[in-house]
Amino acid sequence: MNWYKDENENLPVILLDKIEESLNKIRENPNHYQKRYHEIRIVFTKKFPYGIYYTLEENNIFVHAFLHTKRNPSVAEKRIK
Repeated sequence: MNWYKDENENLPVILLDKIEESLNKIRENPNHYQKRYHEIRIVFTKKFPYGIYYTLEENNIFVHAFLHTKRNPSVAEKRIK
């Protein structure tokens, strides 16, 4: 967040709004996003290079990672195991 704040003081607020939008999309239709790594699904934030990595178990959504798209996705896989 500090990097974004240094670029523009409004960017952290905008990023948080985009994260909330992505989380709402998951809540509204959790099966919409395809499985990328075994049972891990990813929704990407708009306008920012981040992905929310999550899994579904019955009626529960588990967010395992929020990663920059330049990061190795195996980081999310390791967090789930």
